[in-house]
Amino acid sequence: MLKAIFLDLDETLCATSKANDCAIEKIEKRVSTEYPTLNAHQFTQRYIDGIYKRINAEIPQIMQFLPDETAFRNHLIEHLFYEQHLHIDFEQACALQVYFEEQRMAHFYFFPKISSALTRLRKKYKLIVITNGPTFSQYPKIEAVNLADYVDYIIVGGAEPEEKPHISIYAKALSLAGCKPQEAVHIGDSLQTDMAGAKESGVGSIWINSFIPQEIAQARQMQVDYILDNPSDLESAISFFEQQR
Repeated sequence: MLKAIFLDLDETLCATSKANDCAIEKIEKRVSTEYPTLNAHQFTQRYIDGIYKRINAEIPQIMQFLPDETAFRNHLIEHLFYEQHLHIDFEQACALQVYFEEQRMAHFYFFPKISSALTRLRKKYKLIVITNGPTFSQYPKIEAVNLADYVDYIIVGGAEPEEKPHISIYAKALSLAGCKPQEAVHIGDSLQTDMAGAKESGVGSIWINSFIPQEIAQARQMQVDYILDNPSDLESAISFFEQQR
């Protein structure tokens, strides 16, 4: 019997990429105006890559700031200006970082139908959000959608000893839910973190379809329990999962 639903946040409950796109558009326009000799598009693309730690190997000189995400992002902006042989004061870098986050959170929303689905599901199941990421970025997202009003518990990986896919974070969720692994299901968009963690922990798995052929093939190879094409159909996925149990 299903007793608990574990949920990822980004790209599962909320359209994070759309919020990012809106913030990117805003900051690109701002830097184009304030720094006309800067290649604004290159800057913003590199900035997003830096935020998601995709260029760590290219910027070893600022890796020392990683324990402090705010400091890391501010120094990242400085470095990206330097890449284009331009200088920006640290205070100006901080202002750009604050502006980006403000715009991002101003456009951070649940996917359609998610809030009402959570309200209904919570009457029957324990709902626990397990989200990876630093508290610096995840706490504002949580507040932006008033997530605590819709779920029973929220676990932020950046505040824990280990993040998904480590089983310790699932063990904490199971303890909070007061249930066994076979009585829970985890819903998320990442095969490497959400699905791998669920499988390792003995928890059911529902994957948000990326529509990337190689990832779909990998999901089938991993034998995820259900592939959900649209996050807004959350309740249908849960209903199907229960019928199969």
